[in-house]
Amino acid sequence: MNIKLSSIYLKNFVTFHKSYKKDYYSFYCLKGGRGSGKTAQITIDIILDIIKNPISQLVIRKVGNTLGMSVYENLIWAIEKLGVSHLFSYRGTKTEKLLLTYIPRGNRIYFRGADNPKKIKGMKDSKFPIARLWIEELDEFGTEEEVSTITNSIIREKLTDDMRYKVIYSYNPPKRKHSWINKKFEDVNIPSHYFVDRSDYTTNKHLSDQFLEEADHIKSTNEIRYRWEYLGEPIGSGVVPFDNLEFREITNDEIKSFDNIKQGLDWGYASDPAAFVRLHYDRTRRKIYIFGEIEQVKLPNMKLAEMIKARKWNDQEIIADSSEPKSIDNLKHDHGIRNIRGAKKGPGSVESGEKWLDELEAIVIDNKRCPNTAREFQNIDYETDKNGNVLNRLIDKDNHIIDSVRYACEKEMVNKRRMILRKPQGL
Repeated sequence: MNIKLSSIYLKNFVTFHKSYKKDYYSFYCLKGGRGSGKTAQITIDIILDIIKNPISQLVIRKVGNTLGMSVYENLIWAIEKLGVSHLFSYRGTKTEKLLLTYIPRGNRIYFRGADNPKKIKGMKDSKFPIARLWIEELDEFGTEEEVSTITNSIIREKLTDDMRYKVIYSYNPPKRKHSWINKKFEDVNIPSHYFVDRSDYTTNKHLSDQFLEEADHIKSTNEIRYRWEYLGEPIGSGVVPFDNLEFREITNDEIKSFDNIKQGLDWGYASDPAAFVRLHYDRTRRKIYIFGEIEQVKLPNMKLAEMIKARKWNDQEIIADSSEPKSIDNLKHDHGIRNIRGAKKGPGSVESGEKWLDELEAIVIDNKRCPNTAREFQNIDYETDKNGNVLNRLIDKDNHIIDSVRYACEKEMVNKRRMILRKPQGL
């Protein structure tokens, strides 16, 4: 290889390159907007990897007939850019129309479409372990289960000689925040064995003048589209429901000093989880601090009561969703949660409660103690009508903890409305 990597490798991918080379992580997620260069950088590392290590690799897209003109051609580009064309065979076989073979060792890069998952599940290389997996355009997959089924079928067998599996996901983030991909990879609590990186076109020195001109035009005429397509932001409706979120540790000393504890409970069982939240409201600074949560599907009332008692969270009033008075009575009279009552709902209470939360100086969430709360507040979005116009209410999906927070702070919201009504006119 007689070419300098610095001539084709983009600076903003150096961290990925070093991490991938040193096996720092098991999963690598590269997301970004149009023209970010992530696909090119991935193909370079895949070729370097198969030259260095006695392993074979598998490259997947959702639809098989898209492989040839995308990932396959990109890998050939990387081979030629690296100056190693003489070391690779591009010839396919009767069963493998698309195939790249590293001639000196015989290890290969295979290609599959996920539209025939059975062919993926039974894949074997008789000479080399398939220890690398690249799933391109991850956003084409409708569910996380589709992807995990593929991934688990590849990484299930133990490798020898201290080898380890490595999986690469690459995609442009879907627009909707409720997409499973955005929920998974926009989370503040990313597992330690995942490398997640975002890139965009502004650091790609290889782009044409025409591409840059079009990007500048979109930036000046349609900022929301620009942020999604070119910067790779999952913008949702284009309006951030809560731009006052703060994720950090809430220390035990802070919790001991809290003197205005609020608690809320949203019912659920089969498909929807029961959601309990414990927080402190600082009236002076207009901040809430969320430091306790219980969220679980198929959680019986008896078990919920036991969990509340075990955490000693039955010391304060619990405001529960009033749509299930039987459940409230059950917790109170049968399971010893005496200090519980139903929320006082009314016309517009949902919208006004969401507005109250949005207008706070800060919603501080301990994302270690309350990972589900952090995820829900991050991923929630506004509803839109059929024309894409933003409505004045949040999507009524995956918002159970947010509802619990509204119930918990019910009295504070009522007090604010009273203060507004009593405000002298003419001031």
